Amino acid sequence: MNWNGHSIPRDGFSSDRQLPVQIIPELNEMFFGDWEMRHHRDLMQEDAENYSAWCNDWQHAIPTNGEGFQAFSQRVERFIARLSEFQHYQNILVVSHQGVLSLLIARLIGMPAEAMWHFRVDQGCWSAIDIKPKIRDATRPQ
Repeated sequence: MNWNGHSIPRDGFSSDRQLPVQIIPELNEMFFGDWEMRHHRDLMQEDAENYSAWCNDWQHAIPTNGEGFQAFSQRVERFIARLSEFQHYQNILVVSHQGVLSLLIARLIGMPAEAMWHFRVDQGCWSAIDIKPKIRDATRPQ
């Protein structure tokens, strides 16, 4: 599997192609509940206890009325489990939020979900991921 980041040209993707579009809920960004569209400075004042808990343990604390990291990562894992449904396409284009894409990259290359922070996905960029079938190591017993 290879991963390479690239910038999207100013004119975007070619508009002369008729590409099938599927909306896949598993690829929605993490839902921050009452914290959506709020600045962290406001959260430190208005929901200090919950925000502090989340900052100290983002993998287990849940944003007020939002989605926790465990539920978010399980949702992305459900998409990964469905990738075989798309194998009849030569390529697929996934458009999503930075958090989803970082988590997707980490999990596709076999890293734990919390390693998603190792992958920077800038706005307006694209990445190519080649998924190859596993090759059995003939030197290892089965």
